[in-house]
Amino acid sequence: MSIEISLDSEIGALQTVVVHTPGQEMENMTPATAAEVLYDDILNLPLALSEHKQLTGVLTQVADVVELHDLLTDVLGRERVRRGLIEELTQLFQCPEVFTELVEMDPVQLARQLVQGTPKRPDSLEKYLHPSRYAIPPLPNTFFTRDATMCVNDRIVIGSMAYRARAAEALLLKAVFKYHPRLHSGGFYFDGTANPESEVTIEGGDLLVIREDLVVIGYSERTSVAGIDRLMRAIASQGPVTDFIVVEIPKTRATIHLDMIFTMVDRDKCVVFPPLITGNQRCRAFHCRFGSGEGARIEEFSDVLSALRAQGVELEPIACGGSDVFHQEREQWASGANFFAFGPGRILGYKHNIHTLEALSEAGFEVIDAADVLSRKNELPGSGRVVVSIDGTELSRGGGGCRCMTMPLARSGV
Repeated sequence: MSIEISLDSEIGALQTVVVHTPGQEMENMTPATAAEVLYDDILNLPLALSEHKQLTGVLTQVADVVELHDLLTDVLGRERVRRGLIEELTQLFQCPEVFTELVEMDPVQLARQLVQGTPKRPDSLEKYLHPSRYAIPPLPNTFFTRDATMCVNDRIVIGSMAYRARAAEALLLKAVFKYHPRLHSGGFYFDGTANPESEVTIEGGDLLVIREDLVVIGYSERTSVAGIDRLMRAIASQGPVTDFIVVEIPKTRATIHLDMIFTMVDRDKCVVFPPLITGNQRCRAFHCRFGSGEGARIEEFSDVLSALRAQGVELEPIACGGSDVFHQEREQWASGANFFAFGPGRILGYKHNIHTLEALSEAGFEVIDAADVLSRKNELPGSGRVVVSIDGTELSRGGGGCRCMTMPLARSGV
């Protein structure tokens, strides 16, 4: 069955979503190599799998859940695609010696190995002495499917990743969206893999689709202002988006993307990290409007909520961590503001952020344990505001939350 790309909000009823179940790539790290792939520590795969199974189990009850591995396997069955992708990867990591080995693999094995890592063939002294065990390194960030690809309306944005460690993910996803026979879109708004300029970076955690004509973008550690300018022009030139709100956030590990401090959870509600959204350190926002044949007209606002209000989007903020600054800081670090909506007022988040869940409960959300939903001990209500809490102590140590781990392809109207 074909999948039509259609995404004009953050909260519309979810129809199709792409996930990646963590695999051996997560355990192909050592403490010495973790930093190279943007981790603070090594993760335990069985624990991560158990937690991720709760995420996918709940999503399967409400939408079509598609595994990235299956999509990649399908496109690697086409020889021209397989050879082209392997050539790009071996050029990126300067390892032409593994080209033949990879080309001769069957698609299932190859899809797995491209994510889990390709061992090096030390055919030179330099490669022999290099501390890495891999010609093409493992991609343990792949389960954060949000970052390398973004869907906006009926089109695709391929990320221009800030770090080389994640560049391969964008190449894999470009192949999937360009060649998979089930995926139908209006084409690419932007292909970050075709752009060699290091100052142009764009990642999906910084892009939120508010409505058909309005997008919010984070100017962050991972998304540069040059990348934002390039992306806005590319999107505005093809429509129907005409308005962008750019939020300048601190360039720190805790706030790598905008969705770590701001996510929409209902038509009129959002979860925020108060110090940077509503507090004294609030991040300024810029409304950029594009007219026919014109450059952007720019207006500055004190914060993203006031900028959205000026565009007719009135949002009530719910505090990540509740009212206590100490809990806010702790829970924001543990992805407490990073929620994924599978419908208006129907969201997924981490169970360990208890003060955030209490704040959501006070705002009218029924809090349900994912384990109870999956065991049928508690039914997922068919309507009303609800937050389904999943175990995520291990997953969150990777640096992201439920929004990070989901790439929605299609939603129905809000």
